[in-house]
Amino acid sequence: MSRAKDPICGMSVDTERAAAKGVYGAETVYFCSPHCKATYDARHPSAASSPPTHPH
Repeated sequence: MSRAKDPICGMSVDTERAAAKGVYGAETVYFCSPHCKATYDARHPSAASSPPTHPH
């Protein structure tokens, strides 16, 4: 069992049973609830958008 810290409320979250998670760039962030994920997405609008394209 792996644990992660919810960045909104600070709660310790079991990564296998997290209520919500999001992938932001190369990082997976785990949340205790969909509400905390929505709060994170609202505070970090660029994180919720699609990854930037790389110039050719």
